[in-house]
Amino acid sequence: MYSCFNTRQVNVNGSIITYIVKERVEVEGNEKGVKSFEVLYETTKLDIRCICSLLNYKGYLCRHALNVLNYNGVEEIPSRYILRRWTRDFKQTFNQFHASSNIDTYNPVHLYTHLFNSALPVLEVGAQSQEHYMVAVKELQELLDKFDIEDNKSM
Repeated sequence: MYSCFNTRQVNVNGSIITYIVKERVEVEGNEKGVKSFEVLYETTKLDIRCICSLLNYKGYLCRHALNVLNYNGVEEIPSRYILRRWTRDFKQTFNQFHASSNIDTYNPVHLYTHLFNSALPVLEVGAQSQEHYMVAVKELQELLDKFDIEDNKSM
């Protein structure tokens, strides 16, 4: 948040307040420029959205949204913005799913649950960067292609 400055309220529509947060950004080399980001803050539900959409892309609040929360005296990030994968309990819960080795292979619900929980690490690592994402998508597509080949052989 150190690069953000000059948070100002520009519009109020009921419980929705619109802010402009200015940020110093590197433009070319060592040159600094200033960009403005619009942040919508819904005061009754503590709902916040920023035009940069970092929450949508990365899963966490951007510095612009955090700046507006701070500006409004919100001392704790609303729990809906803290993903379960960031909590201490997630690793314990995650490991419990993998500990189960007695899977009923005739029960589609058990198969689905086990596959889903086995795929979670791929999803977590794949979402960490664009490079990881591309590798995960490529490998998943290759796996789907293998299923198609196997399905065609059995026909």
